[in-house]
Amino acid sequence: MNLGQDKLSKSEWETIEVPTAENEKNILKLILSGYHDINIHNNKHQSMFSFTKIEQTHETEYMLFKKYFEEPLRKSVKKYGEKLTCASPQHFNIGGELKKMKSADTIRIQNLDANIKENKTRIFEFLLIDLFYELLRQIHKKKSNFAFYLYTILQLRKTSIPNINKHVLLVIDDYANCATKMIKTKDIIRNAYSFIEKNEYLLKYEDIQLFPHQKQLFRIFRKDKEFVPRLVLYSAPTGTGKTLSPIGLSETKRIIFVCVARHIGLALAKAAISVEKKVAFAFGCETADDIRLHYFSALSYSKNRRSGGIGKVDNSVGDNVEIMICDVHSYLTAMHYMLAFNDADDVITYWDEPTITMDYENHDLHSTINKNWKQNKIPSMVLSCATLPSEKELQSVFEDFRNKFEGAEIESVTSYDCRKSIPILNKDGYCVVPHLLYSDLSDLTNCVEYCEQHKTLLRYFDLQEIIQFVQFINENDYVDDCYKVDEYFETITDVTMNSLKEYYLCLLQKFDYNHWDTIRSFFVKNHTKKFEVDSTIFKTNSVGHETGKMGVSSNVPNKSGNGLLITTSDAYTLTDGPTIFLCEDVKKIGMFYIQQSNIPSTIFQNILHKITKNDELVKKIEYLEGEIATKETKSSGDGKDDKVAARESGRLCNESQKMMDQINKLRKEVRLISLDAQYIPNTRPHQNVWSPHNDIIENAFVSNIDEVTVKEVMMLSVDNNLKVLLLLGIGMFAEGQDVRYVEIVKKLADEQRLFIIVASSDYIYGTNYQFCHGFIGKDLANMTQQKTLQALGRIGRNNIQQSYTVRFRDDNMISQLFKEPIVNLEANNMRRLLNSD
Repeated sequence: MNLGQDKLSKSEWETIEVPTAENEKNILKLILSGYHDINIHNNKHQSMFSFTKIEQTHETEYMLFKKYFEEPLRKSVKKYGEKLTCASPQHFNIGGELKKMKSADTIRIQNLDANIKENKTRIFEFLLIDLFYELLRQIHKKKSNFAFYLYTILQLRKTSIPNINKHVLLVIDDYANCATKMIKTKDIIRNAYSFIEKNEYLLKYEDIQLFPHQKQLFRIFRKDKEFVPRLVLYSAPTGTGKTLSPIGLSETKRIIFVCVARHIGLALAKAAISVEKKVAFAFGCETADDIRLHYFSALSYSKNRRSGGIGKVDNSVGDNVEIMICDVHSYLTAMHYMLAFNDADDVITYWDEPTITMDYENHDLHSTINKNWKQNKIPSMVLSCATLPSEKELQSVFEDFRNKFEGAEIESVTSYDCRKSIPILNKDGYCVVPHLLYSDLSDLTNCVEYCEQHKTLLRYFDLQEIIQFVQFINENDYVDDCYKVDEYFETITDVTMNSLKEYYLCLLQKFDYNHWDTIRSFFVKNHTKKFEVDSTIFKTNSVGHETGKMGVSSNVPNKSGNGLLITTSDAYTLTDGPTIFLCEDVKKIGMFYIQQSNIPSTIFQNILHKITKNDELVKKIEYLEGEIATKETKSSGDGKDDKVAARESGRLCNESQKMMDQINKLRKEVRLISLDAQYIPNTRPHQNVWSPHNDIIENAFVSNIDEVTVKEVMMLSVDNNLKVLLLLGIGMFAEGQDVRYVEIVKKLADEQRLFIIVASSDYIYGTNYQFCHGFIGKDLANMTQQKTLQALGRIGRNNIQQSYTVRFRDDNMISQLFKEPIVNLEANNMRRLLNSD
């Protein structure tokens, strides 16, 4: 993570102009509209009327039903529906003659007929009809799996997809109501893992709407007829839109977005610009002259006569600026700039991730943070973070804010999101949930109480483990009847990921404690690992021994791997997307995976030989480039060391051109280096050797590094280990690395083309890339609880339901997550630094 408080580079400026994907832009537009209407929701999926774009009338609706939907519905009912005698067949006999439609609509439907038939998968009614067919078929065959289709239909009926054909709904609803009487809530819960967590339809077709925390935040800043100073603690899980909320607030307020990690600020800028918000930047600023406006914000700018592009921008006039994005160092400069054009009451300081650096006893930014707080003149401030100290811990901060801004109110916005399960695995590969984590009943009750207060932890409870606990407690009558599933859940549609996890917490508080030993004993005895993994790490003195399985060393194993061999026997457990490995000693982990990849010594030595030859070519190229630079520049003539271009035409002198021709020749000699697929994790040849029982895991994730990128990295003056690791699909983030290498890894990470990223703890806050799995290294054992939660937040940021895991290498770190920390360093530092004395 870049904590540098310096100016934006050219490449960083270029990133904010990269077009945002259309689906992301739709979400941004929803946030803008949602500020004015917090209950807004929409759904990108189309009904027949949305697809055909014809006027919805009784006549057209009936005609579409008769033409496209009645026949498949009738066939399903005739073939499989006789067992549902409670349903009425009268819905097909709507009665009355079909009135004549407008000729324009008739012609339009005739013209669209072929298109409709080709695009059935895009029309929602056809999906419902397919699910309806399967529902009846499963009931007819007396298969219990009919509950899956029933549950899915009922949940999809909650969506806001507009103008669904009412005649289709009448038929399906009638039969679904009959089917509902054939099952109980416990049937849904028993199969909740497949019905909810693995149900591809639920997230795909759900409505897009504001998160509850966004609704609450927007409501706070819209409610006052007269201005009231306000400090808002804004806490919600990572990946749920906190960083985009300022775009909504900017509809009526001016925003100063303060970010310690510039990566986050640039991501906001890109999003804001994509919806034409007027943005300015204050990075590495000493005075207002250093502030830069995006041309949307500028009142005056010139255009390049040749290209037509934006030329010089007048940065001195900020009347138009809606969102000022700045680093911590530049906050006061940005604040005074914004106050020159706006009343303080119309500005919100939105401080993103204020706990960054707060986990250090001392940090270079601490004095700057304290100065910013003391000299702040903005009476509305939002502290936005996935992990914030409690209100109780920040009372002195509140008092200080109230002393500065009379009548100030303190607000808390908290939220949790459990639509996904991101199971925590311990070092032995077992899922961790409270009833398995603690043997002592008092420890369990303390944990449950803590989880009630910090429900964001629920997303890290494995749903399968919860289901087993719920079933066991209910079936053995270890809880009063009023807390059993059929009483707790009124309807089967009330059973969701969120509600199940809340019910689990409820059972942990309400079950009969006299049976705790029996319960605990049962689950410990029957607990199984999440994956079948290799437990052997071989110690090697050099990479690759050509003995044993694919070059595995014949040395005696020296310790347990337990799922750590993710370039060989455990690779198949990394599914759906990339993995992040967080640790302090990045180099050590990189070397470990080179050693454990079992590349035979002959192949490895051949790779090193090619790399060495390439390095020699790179050095020659760099030398010649330096010679050209020397020849093509001259002294400015004033006795100083600066250089000016010698040839304005851009053409090289004859001698330089010869050297350039030589450079081009040398570049062609750079050797392409690659690994055979059997050594690249999760390719089919690799899985044929390493996957359990030689099974092919279809969703096992594979890196995708193209030849151009490989060649680009091979030409960098970086450590050879980094080059070998890239061939394996592994990228490294650590301090002091070659800037060009880091930019390549960032690009690959953003495009999800790397198998693993190994990163130091400083990258915990700054990586917004999508990861499906994560490892927390044992050398991070001293991380604070809040920073550990930030690390967990790197996983499962995708807006789809996939398989996720977080795997700890030190079990003590897990137990510390579920209880009040003895010392909250972040809270201590916030009290110390957010103090005007």
